Amino acid sequence: MRKIIVCLSISILSMTAFPQAPFPTGRDIDLFMKSKTMVVLEASVFSDFNIYIKNTIEQKWKITPYEFVNYDEFENLRTDSSYSFLVLTQTSFERDKASVYYNFLNLLLGADVKYLSEMPEFCSMPLSYSQVEEPRYPPKLGLIIDFMQQHVRNLAADPGNTLLRNLSYYNKNSNLVKNKMLLVTSGDLAGEVNTPTKIKATYPHEFKLVSEEEVIEAIENMEPNTVIVHKVGPEDTNRTGWCYKILFGTDDSKLYFFDNHTLSSKRPDGLLERDFRRLR
Repeated sequence: MRKIIVCLSISILSMTAFPQAPFPTGRDIDLFMKSKTMVVLEASVFSDFNIYIKNTIEQKWKITPYEFVNYDEFENLRTDSSYSFLVLTQTSFERDKASVYYNFLNLLLGADVKYLSEMPEFCSMPLSYSQVEEPRYPPKLGLIIDFMQQHVRNLAADPGNTLLRNLSYYNKNSNLVKNKMLLVTSGDLAGEVNTPTKIKATYPHEFKLVSEEEVIEAIENMEPNTVIVHKVGPEDTNRTGWCYKILFGTDDSKLYFFDNHTLSSKRPDGLLERDFRRLR
């Protein structure tokens, strides 16, 4: 079970218990495709997220009409199923004793319910640890938004497929990574695989250990047959909580791998040797 906080200003505005949100029904999917998507902005005029999401949505969002709204407008509209919502939330997990919070981007359908946790959820993507001052997700936000739209189309094509509830469904694509160029940065990797030699010992396929700037360039150029890592971890702020590991294609925004692990001395922040083994 997870807890969710709508993250729209420095103060906590709303909090509810968050069990797994309702999986969209066929009717929900039809309503979504006819909806107008309200992109919820943070209240702070200094919000970097607002800049990132505005630029990305204007470039990438194609599946429905959209509009940018503030939190008050969101609260007034969220019970109306003629609207869908893209909203940034802070989420923690009950079994996480450290109560670490993560920033998630959630795609929801309006519903006449009391809590956000009761609104049909089409996609929920981790962006960053909330404690990280300089998150690494902004250059990858376009891939995330593209993927979210792909995911909705997959739901629409197969509305009864409950396997789509979990993003690990896309791990069926993981065996394709070995046929592509895998770009990893030092910040993506746990110590056991933090050099080319260590990676080659486990992953005998094409990869490059590159800088963050080279990853950004590959995304901007939509480099063909290339996969990059979106890793959500503590980035040296602490060693508690979970690490999320997600692989996206730079030319197709396809999700090739999704997993997470609880941080420990044996499983530190970053891609692990076992993750590379799963990509072979």
